[in-house]
Amino acid sequence: MTEPNKKNSTSKHIIAPSPVANYLLIGAGSMFTATVIAGFIVGYALDYIFGTMPIFFLACGVLGFIGGAQKVRLLTRRLDQQATQKTKDESNVE
Repeated sequence: MTEPNKKNSTSKHIIAPSPVANYLLIGAGSMFTATVIAGFIVGYALDYIFGTMPIFFLACGVLGFIGGAQKVRLLTRRLDQQATQKTKDESNVE
């Protein structure tokens, strides 16, 4: 068996995330949106200052998108690790 198949065959059940985790996941969308909007605002301000209209606006918008995606990825990875730890703890108790 390959490594992923062993992992799937040994897990008996999947634990649902806690209510706190659900609220964090709802907040992940807000975090992503806020970083993208902040990137566009900073880019617009830089374009206004330097007089180069679409350059900084688009560049900072892309950077905001990348930053927001990274924040959401790190948040979901942390929640995944906590869920995995809970399943390991429960399997050790049984």
